[in-house]
Amino acid sequence: MDTGTDRRRAVDVGPETPLADAHAAFVAHVSKGDTGRHRGEVERVVGEFVDRASAAGVETVGDLSVGHVETYAAYLARRAWAREEDPDQGITGRTAHQYFALVRSFCTYLLERDALETNPAASAVAREALPDRSVGVRDDDREQFWSADTREAIVRWMDWRAEDALDHGWLDPARATRDRALVAVLAYSGARGAELFRDPQNDRRQGIRWRHVDLDAGTLRVYGKTQEWQRTPLLEPGVDRLRAHYRRQDPPTDEWPVFPTAHLPSLYAVVREHDGVDADPTKDTVWDLLRVHELTPPALSTAGARRLLKTFSAESGVHEEGDPLLPHGARRGLGDELYDTSAELAQEVLRHRSVETTHRSYRDDDVERLRDAAEDALDG
Repeated sequence: MDTGTDRRRAVDVGPETPLADAHAAFVAHVSKGDTGRHRGEVERVVGEFVDRASAAGVETVGDLSVGHVETYAAYLARRAWAREEDPDQGITGRTAHQYFALVRSFCTYLLERDALETNPAASAVAREALPDRSVGVRDDDREQFWSADTREAIVRWMDWRAEDALDHGWLDPARATRDRALVAVLAYSGARGAELFRDPQNDRRQGIRWRHVDLDAGTLRVYGKTQEWQRTPLLEPGVDRLRAHYRRQDPPTDEWPVFPTAHLPSLYAVVREHDGVDADPTKDTVWDLLRVHELTPPALSTAGARRLLKTFSAESGVHEEGDPLLPHGARRGLGDELYDTSAELAQEVLRHRSVETTHRSYRDDDVERLRDAAEDALDG
C-alpha cells in the first residue's frame, strides 16, 4: 500500500477521507521522531486492518464501525489460537493485543481530528473479541504480567487482611498497613522492586524513604535503573493505602524507610550499635527505642519483598496463571495495560528512555515479529 502521502494530510483527514489516505496520514504522523522499525510495523499492521476493512466495503473513514474492529479482533484471536495448536503458526495472544493497540491508536488519531465521532476500537464489544494474552505463549517464554483482575484481587485481599488484623489483633497494625501499602505501591506505581526496597549488593539502593514521597502530588522519587533520581507517579489507589500506612507508622523523621524490615535481629543491631541507648531491645521495645532515639531502621530487602509477596499469594490464593505473584509482574502488568492505551503513556509511567524501549518490552522477541512480518508478506 502506498504511504507516500504529504504529511499535511495528517491535519486534513475527515469523515470523507478515503481510508487508505487516512492510513498514509497516520503513518506520516507516527514517523515524526520515531525509528524506521516502529514506522514499518505501524504501516504493516494498520495497513492490514485497512485492507481487511476495505474488503468488507469500507471506503471512507466515516464508514468505520465497531463491527469492523470487532471482526479484526476476532481475526487476531483466530491467529492466536492457531499458534496455541501449532507453535509454528499464527501469533501469540500478546502480539494480538499489541496489533490491536496500534489499530486503536489509529482510531484515536482519527477521533482527535473529528474524522470519527467515537473510537470503535475503544468499544468493549471489540476488545472482548481479543484472545487472552497467554494464548500461544510457550511455557518457557512466559514472563509474568499481573492482569487487571489479579491486581484488583490481591489489593482487595490485602485490604481485608489489614482490616481483619486491626479488628482482631492477630498482627501488629503497623505491620499490616505496611504490607497492604507495599502491595498497593507495587501495583499502582510501575516502580521496580530495586527502586523501592534495599539491595544488599548495592549501597546506593537503601530503599525508598519518606522524604522521597509526595502524597499530595501522588509521586515517588526513586533511584532509577539509569543511576539517576527520577520522579514516578503513584496512582490514587496506591496513594490512599500509602497515606494510611504513613499515619499508622508515624515516622519520627523523614529518613525512615517507607517499608522498614521486620527482621528483629537487624532492628536489634541498630539499637545496640548506638552509644546513647542503654536498654537492651526486645520484641516489645525495639520500635519504641528506635523512635525515641530517632534511629533509622533498615529497609525491607528486595529478597524480603519477594518472599512476602509469595506468602501473600499463597495465603490469598491469588496467582498469575498458577504462579506465585512476583514484584516485576506488577510493573509489567501495569505497563502492558497502559501500552494498550498509549505506548507513549506507558513509556512515561515506566520511565523508559525512549518509546522504542517500551515497544521492545511489550512485544514478543524480534525473531517472532520478523517471522510474523515475513509470513504476512508472503500470504499477501
